Amino acid sequence: MSPASYDHPPLGATAIRPSWGELPGSLRDSITAHLGSAVVTADVQGGGFTPGVAARLGLANDDRVFVKAIPDDHVLSGKYLTEAATSAGLPATAPVPRLRWYGASAGWIVLIFDDLDGRHPDLSPGSADVPAVVTAVSGMGELLTPSPLSDLPSASATRVSLLHGWRELVTCPPVDLGAWERRHLPDLSELETHWARHTEGSALVHGDIRPDNMIISAGEVVFVVDWAQPSRGAAWQDVADLVPHMIMAGHSPAAAEKALIGVQAWDSAPPDVITSYAASFAGYWTRMSRQPAPPSVPNLRGYQRRAAAAAIAWTMYRTGW
Repeated sequence: MSPASYDHPPLGATAIRPSWGELPGSLRDSITAHLGSAVVTADVQGGGFTPGVAARLGLANDDRVFVKAIPDDHVLSGKYLTEAATSAGLPATAPVPRLRWYGASAGWIVLIFDDLDGRHPDLSPGSADVPAVVTAVSGMGELLTPSPLSDLPSASATRVSLLHGWRELVTCPPVDLGAWERRHLPDLSELETHWARHTEGSALVHGDIRPDNMIISAGEVVFVVDWAQPSRGAAWQDVADLVPHMIMAGHSPAAAEKALIGVQAWDSAPPDVITSYAASFAGYWTRMSRQPAPPSVPNLRGYQRRAAAAAIAWTMYRTGW
């Protein structure tokens, strides 16, 4: 089954989020106080997969901001704090929206950013956004090497512990597992571990590069948002993360990889490491797509099924199995 054959909402319509008027009055009052001007318009954003607040606010003083918030006792509240701390520590030259304020307010964790007037990139074949995104992500890696943040966990301590799945699935293969995956389970279980020994580096790794975490402004500048999973490691990881998303957008694996030729972080990564990385993402998404949907996050597992299909196609291409 091709990655595009799974039904899935378009970018910008994957999350279920509360409207501005549905928020507790104490939270709205607190945010308004921090903004220093009344809120006159509120455009709820539907991208991503968390149930927190995400809204572009128009203010009475003609200013605009982007606000995201989540109850401070929510399981994901720590991610919001990580995003805030990371965003606050990035240099002004980084392609990220400026963080104006963050903190606890009325029982919520609140982040207030400059608003970005733009759109998510189109990574489909022939789109002019593809080279622009590749240039932006590779340039970001160069700018953030060495990492401007000194207290980040290493990629080997965070991403490696997350991105795997075949080693779990080999012990109890799901009944709906594809024939190719079932036939190669032992090899995939071994293959997905190799890249872990090649994550060391000094770059600030975003760790969640995908189209809905990027915004192309009206001035055609590519911004990278949602810095909730940062680590310190090798810069090739963020660049390689573009491949499965280009496959989901309609590229063949060969065409997706061709778009990265000339990027130093990609060209210098050992081919066997990239193959292992592809397999680890395929295993991770295959495993996670079979988990129950988190509360108020109905579209995550469908997205992960599409992502798994793309990463499996990438792995098949690289291994030749």
